[in-house]
Amino acid sequence: MPVDQFTEVFRDEHRQMRDMLLGLIDAFQSSDSERVRQGIEEMTAHAAPHFQYEQQALYPALADVHGDSYVEKLLAEHGQALEAALQLAELAEQEELDEEALEYGLDLVRQLLPHVSDRDGLAVMVEVLEPAAIEKIHKAQKESNKRRVSLATLTKGTKRSAAKGKKVGRVIAKNRKATAAPKQNAKAAPKAGKRRPARAVKRGAK
Repeated sequence: MPVDQFTEVFRDEHRQMRDMLLGLIDAFQSSDSERVRQGIEEMTAHAAPHFQYEQQALYPALADVHGDSYVEKLLAEHGQALEAALQLAELAEQEELDEEALEYGLDLVRQLLPHVSDRDGLAVMVEVLEPAAIEKIHKAQKESNKRRVSLATLTKGTKRSAAKGKKVGRVIAKNRKATAAPKQNAKAAPKAGKRRPARAVKRGAK
């Protein structure tokens, strides 16, 4: 069934992402610059397609269950996770990673870990959606993993949408057009506190 196929891939991708991030934590703490660079390259290549279908299909489909305000929060936190991943990619391009850069990179990785653990539970809510909605999410998942968009391309597209003044509510409305109502109602989830935004990457480390 599509819901089982989606859930299996979704959670497996989260496990892989978890292990990559934990490996990066170890590399940063060991001051192993080579492992840091390799780990970031692997993590960003893995994360971009996953981020794409979460943003374009999964979150908007959940608006009928959780409400628009919760989905807006998901999208805002998603943007912060994208930014943290992009800054890690930029950090890896520095010629030399000094102690300050390694500490900063470690902080960025720890900002990404909650995205993995918190989002994994959303698969349970996908189960209560109508078959047409589940099929739409599953299709987006398969297409994203086939196209393998890069993190830079995905982030560029997201920023371009923001530059045109596209509201988060309009993103939800556009992506949930073909989504039918869920099988059963659920109470809106409580609002969580805002996550701290990622800082700008420090350049020119010696």
